[in-house]
Amino acid sequence: SLTELILRYNDIGCEGAKEIADALKVNTSLTSLDLLENKISPKGAKQIAYALKDNTSLTSLYLLNEEIGAEGAKEIADA
Repeated sequence: SLTELILRYNDIGCEGAKEIADALKVNTSLTSLDLLENKISPKGAKQIAYALKDNTSLTSLYLLNEEIGAEGAKEIADA
């Protein structure tokens, strides 16, 4: 099973964040997700945050140089 996924520099944006969020809701093996510099907006961060509430396996989420802002960061932190 896949436990680590590195998706650096892919410019996934909000649509890609939604797809990742949908996958995280049902994934049970991924423990580390690296999304460095993917132009994820506060809305994308919110979608990921909602997914994290259902996901119990992810222990590491790397969001360096994203555009999530304070609102998106709070959503992720609260998840």
